Amino acid sequence: MSTVDKMLIKGIRSFDPENKNVITFFKPLTLIVGSNGAGKTTIIECLKLSCTGELPPNSRSGHTFVHDPKVAGETETKGQIKLRFKTAAGKDVVCIRSFQLTQKASKMEFKAIESVLQTINPHTGEKVCLSYRCADMDREIPALMGVSKAILENVIFVHQDESNWPLQDPSTLKKKFDDIFSATRYTKALEVIKKLHKDQAQEIKTFRLKLENLQTLKDQAYRLRDSIAQDQEKSDALKTQMEDLKTNIQAVENKILRTETSMVDLRKLQEQISTKATARSTYFTLQQQQYAALSEENEDTDEELKEWQTKFEEKIALLETKIAKLEREMNDEYAKSSLLSETINDSTREIGKLQAEADAHMSVKHERDSAIRTIFNKHNLGPVPDAPFTNDIAMNLTNRTKARLSNLEDDLQEKKKTNETQLEFLWGRYLKVNARYSEVDGQIQSKKESKIGVLRRIKDKENERDAAETELSRHNLARIDERERHLQIEVERKTIALGERDYDLIISQKRSEIYTLDHKIKALHREKDNIATDADDRVKLELKKDELEKCKKKLKKIYDEHKDKFRSVLKGRLPHEKDVKKEITQAFGL
Repeated sequence: MSTVDKMLIKGIRSFDPENKNVITFFKPLTLIVGSNGAGKTTIIECLKLSCTGELPPNSRSGHTFVHDPKVAGETETKGQIKLRFKTAAGKDVVCIRSFQLTQKASKMEFKAIESVLQTINPHTGEKVCLSYRCADMDREIPALMGVSKAILENVIFVHQDESNWPLQDPSTLKKKFDDIFSATRYTKALEVIKKLHKDQAQEIKTFRLKLENLQTLKDQAYRLRDSIAQDQEKSDALKTQMEDLKTNIQAVENKILRTETSMVDLRKLQEQISTKATARSTYFTLQQQQYAALSEENEDTDEELKEWQTKFEEKIALLETKIAKLEREMNDEYAKSSLLSETINDSTREIGKLQAEADAHMSVKHERDSAIRTIFNKHNLGPVPDAPFTNDIAMNLTNRTKARLSNLEDDLQEKKKTNETQLEFLWGRYLKVNARYSEVDGQIQSKKESKIGVLRRIKDKENERDAAETELSRHNLARIDERERHLQIEVERKTIALGERDYDLIISQKRSEIYTLDHKIKALHREKDNIATDADDRVKLELKKDELEKCKKKLKKIYDEHKDKFRSVLKGRLPHEKDVKKEITQAFGL
């Protein structure tokens, strides 16, 4: 049986949070006596809260259960309940529940901060602490006491404000009794039992079906086993028969093999017989034909016939020797013919190569003639004879071109010198004019500055005159007029002197001269560009001349290398270089 031993209360309702109040419960009965407000109900509330976790009624969610912070003069107070009890198994357990009440600006906040169960390890004697959440603690303590939570709330630790629950409405009363007597658990247990019974019945039905199926399979297995045994016996009998048949078949096969060998030998003998018979008939027919072909029977003796046969064989041998000799001669002639054919082919290839080189030479000559004609027509070097040009004509035209080129180069050099002289002269004039222009411009600037100075002095004099007019009363007017007249005369003289020098006209004339010189310089530059273009043409002409010389040298080299071949083809004649193609064409009839 579970019993309550001690309880510590601190900071709960009227119990001071700074002092620990311990209450010891005696056996078999403990009476709690005190005046109103002493804390008797608080002890019952603490017992109930420790065991079930339920706050007492009208505690405003714990705000009035923990000591008021305002009364303690603090912003926060903490309360704690420690309950030591023996479990139904007789084991000592301490339940600790801690709370906190905080005074905030507009409200107070209640919070459960700790729920701990302490017990003693029977093996080591040390304390063991287990922390729980509140919900787990509320289930764990009634289980340790062996009493349901409903009995602890409604019977053992019932609050005085809730002690009249037997007088409540029937539905609430029924719920209370169901909780106390665990009727709900019994009902749920019955439902679970019914469900389990139904599930078990369904499983039994399923297992019965499986059992019937397995029984059927078992019967089929027995039948199959018997059938397999019978088939095995039949198989053994058939194997025995097969062994016997194999032995018989082997004997028959050996007999067949011997018979086939005899048949093959017999066929060979038959073939030999037929062959011999055919040969015999053939020889007999040949003998009859030869005998019939004889005009008369030869009555020579065998020795004479053998002698005649020997002579005939010697004659045959002699003829065979002649045939072999003729065949050797024929092979020699065939070899000579092959050699000559190869020589002809080589000569043909060589002729083709020479023809190609001659064609290339003619193409080069045509290009040379075309280039010479183009140069003569482009530069008006004189009349040109009709193509193709001979070497002498080409050389003559080339010399004329070189002479013309030399003349053009001389003219170019002379024009260059003349242009350079004119350019130097014009450049000198340009520098002189530019210097003169700078000098005149400087004079103009100085005159302008002088004019500005004169005007400034005139302005000063006018200012002096104005100042003098203000002092007419104090000075001699005649002397002032005389001075003014002299000044006006001086101003007029300076103005006339400046007017006589027409600097604008001089500047315009100098600018016209500079413009004319610029035009002359541009014309000289254009003439220089034209001369440079002619120089490019001359360079191209020189390149063509070099190419022509190279072609001539190449042609001469080819001609020198193949002189002997030309002589052999043209039967000892060696034509001129320009007539080689014509001679070869006539020789081959092309």
